[in-house]
Amino acid sequence: MSKQTWHFLQDEKNQRMLTFIGSGFAMAAGGLWAAFVHFYPAPETKPGPPQKQIEADCGSVAIGGDVSGATITAGTSAGCPESRP
Repeated sequence: MSKQTWHFLQDEKNQRMLTFIGSGFAMAAGGLWAAFVHFYPAPETKPGPPQKQIEADCGSVAIGGDVSGATITAGTSAGCPESRP
């Protein structure tokens, strides 16, 4: 920073002026953001097609559809062939 800039920033009157201008910019940005969110809301999503039924068998685990709120089904090992090492 040059000496001239440093002297400008050290002056208390200039500090108050820059604070006032910065606060005004911050308030204007907040107001514009509030107006944008109000007049341009997020588009509503339509439900997609129904998901196929997914089942687990032989002691495995399966999950179907979107992970958020999905149903997890654990299979049993009844009726499964013996596993070989």
